[in-house]
Amino acid sequence: MKVLFLSLLLGVICAAQEEEAQPSLSELSGQWRTAYIASSNLGKIKPNGPFRVYLHKLLFDDEQGTVDFYFFVKHKGKWEYKHVSGIKQEDGTYAVDYEGKNVFEVSYASNDILVAHNTNVDEHGKKTVLTGLFVKVNIEDESLQKFKELTQEKGIEEENVVNFIETDD
Repeated sequence: MKVLFLSLLLGVICAAQEEEAQPSLSELSGQWRTAYIASSNLGKIKPNGPFRVYLHKLLFDDEQGTVDFYFFVKHKGKWEYKHVSGIKQEDGTYAVDYEGKNVFEVSYASNDILVAHNTNVDEHGKKTVLTGLFVKVNIEDESLQKFKELTQEKGIEEENVVNFIETDD
């Protein structure tokens, strides 16, 4: 019986070590930079679009169940610095009011990258699905691949992906 129990315990430990441990969201708080954003509605991420955001800082508070976004967005040709807050929901997503109602979720995170998706329903009831890759350092091929997989999984066409690193002004 002890051998069976120890074998089972060893199997569980080995399986747990194979999974990539993601840090808690609070550990991810800090300065981030937008690398890529994709959208089911290209107009939302075109120049002067409301979701063509250049992320500056994300602050997650696990105890309070909040997230704070600090970013730059161009509006009518002028840069504006924005601060938007979200509240964690029971399903782990965040409800955020920005250009309508949003459901934001971190899909994958490490200490250097954050892959997220957001569903926006604007004031006209139009639904837009967005994915984003945010980085603290240069992007590795594996990180870019995770972003592309999520984007494809969410049904966003490849031509609707904007590389923010190459278009930063």
